[in-house]
Amino acid sequence: MDRLDNEDIGIIWARHYPKRSENGSSRSLCLSLAMVIRLRARSMTHHSDWSDKLEHVLADARIPKEQFATIEEESSEMWNSKGNAEPGARTGSRII
Repeated sequence: MDRLDNEDIGIIWARHYPKRSENGSSRSLCLSLAMVIRLRARSMTHHSDWSDKLEHVLADARIPKEQFATIEEESSEMWNSKGNAEPGARTGSRII
């Protein structure tokens, strides 16, 4: 399977983000894409600041920062409601 580029991720995101409230598969897909975005941002070497790295990947994928932040918040709420630690605590990622 070929690796998805950031533009492909943005296309998939745009299709599923609006459906995430009613469709569990779309919600899961957005959560998975958010994880991929965080990992790609973390692996960038030409930016030192986390927010610059994340903004670069989001801009490349054409994903609005507000939508990404919403998914991150929903993810944290989901983890907290299950009595687990926040995902950011496990991965070191931060919400912009």
